[in-house]
Amino acid sequence: MIDSATKLYCIFGSPVRHSLSPIMQNAAFRHRGINAVYLAFEPSSADDAMHAMRTLPISGASITIPFKTAVIPLLDHIDTLAKNIGAVNTVKTGNRGLEGFNTDGLGALGALEEKTGPVSGKRVLLLGTGGSSRAIAFTLCSKGALLSVAGRNSDSHKSLMNDLTVHFDGVRSHSIGSMTSEIVASHEIIINTTPLGMHDSDVLPVNTDLLTTDHTVFDIVYRPHETPLLKAAYARGSRIVHGIEMLIRQGAAQFTLWTDSEPPVDLMREELMKAVYRS
Repeated sequence: MIDSATKLYCIFGSPVRHSLSPIMQNAAFRHRGINAVYLAFEPSSADDAMHAMRTLPISGASITIPFKTAVIPLLDHIDTLAKNIGAVNTVKTGNRGLEGFNTDGLGALGALEEKTGPVSGKRVLLLGTGGSSRAIAFTLCSKGALLSVAGRNSDSHKSLMNDLTVHFDGVRSHSIGSMTSEIVASHEIIINTTPLGMHDSDVLPVNTDLLTTDHTVFDIVYRPHETPLLKAAYARGSRIVHGIEMLIRQGAAQFTLWTDSEPPVDLMREELMKAVYRS
């Protein structure tokens, strides 16, 4: 029941009305008996979003496209990992004012390690160099993964490689479209962060004929649940990780940052899966 003591949380983005986060977070609040509500807002700018947080009693917010970078100079404190990534997906109102974090990489890490165990020492091929890729790359490297990055856009690829090599040794660079059998075979884990594979007509970012039972394939796309890449990987006998697991776990990490409570991950997954199959 919403009353005068109800805490407000939200997601800021544009567009964001399609977001599944309200379903997941509101279910978690109800399950834990927390008097809070989570809503979706489409502000005209990052400045407007952060002004709303400072002037209204908003306890925490998810930040999504196109505001993940633009909010950074508007915050009072930013977590080291988020600073290195160069993007914030979580803001909370804390003792230091507006505090920024990034849970995207943690969400991917949790989803992946459930299938593979610790990533330390494992060779990972990361396909894509966008915002999600940056978060995943920094998080995996910080956990000791042996990372290779394959990109399509030369500017974002170069930027990511430059930023990674400042902090980590041994990060390798490849080009999507020139993945040889030797390159694919030398990696245990393949993560797709590109939009390629959202549709059956898409050209996939890796030749699936090269996949084997030795591979774990993770596609961060969560609509459709079974992407063409995951279908092909499963047919080749590879272990697969669905994109919705990253969405669940990054949201669970946000829930903990905001409430200092253990997130009901299984319930959050159940509610999200219902929503995915309804849409």
